[in-house]
Amino acid sequence: MSDKPLIQQQLANDLAALILDVPEDNVLPFISIFWQVHCEEWHGLDRFRLDKYLLLFRRIVFYSFCWLAQNDWDQVKVEAYTRLLLEGPLHPTDRKKPDAIVYHILEIYFEELEKVVEIQQQQQQDDFTVPIDLLKQPIIVLSTDALNKTTRIKAKQILLEYDTKQNNDMEDDSD
Repeated sequence: MSDKPLIQQQLANDLAALILDVPEDNVLPFISIFWQVHCEEWHGLDRFRLDKYLLLFRRIVFYSFCWLAQNDWDQVKVEAYTRLLLEGPLHPTDRKKPDAIVYHILEIYFEELEKVVEIQQQQQQDDFTVPIDLLKQPIIVLSTDALNKTTRIKAKQILLEYDTKQNNDMEDDSD
C-alpha cells in the first residue's frame, strides 16, 4: 500500500526473490500459483496499483530465469517452466487470462532473460548453454495459436525483434 517507489521496488524484489528461497520441489508450484492468483485477481485491481504489479511481474520473470540459471538451464526444468507459462498466464486459448498480463510478459520476457544470462556470464568462468529454443517456445506458441490476433502479431513481433538483436550481436562479436 506504500506509494514510495523505493519501498515498492524493494518489496517486489523481496517477494520475487522467494523463488530462490523456497524448497526446490516447490519452486514451480510457487510460480504457478503466483500467476494463477494474479490472473484471477487482475480485473479487481485499481488502476493506481497497476505499475506496482507490473514491476512485481517483471521481478518474478527475472527470478524465474535466475532459478533456471542456478540449475544450469536443466532441460527438464526449462521444459517444465515453459509448460507452466503455457498452461498459466500465456495460455494461448484461455480467454480468462488478462491481455495486459500476456502483453507485459511478452514485452519483458527476453529483456529479463538477457539480464540473467549477462549476470551468469560475469559470474561464471565455465561455458554454459542457454536452451534458447526451449525458452522461446511459449512465445512461438502464442505467435501461432493465440485466439487473439493482436496477441499473435505481438508475439511474432517480439520474436522477430529478439532474433534480429541476437543476429546483430553475433555479427558485432565476429567483427
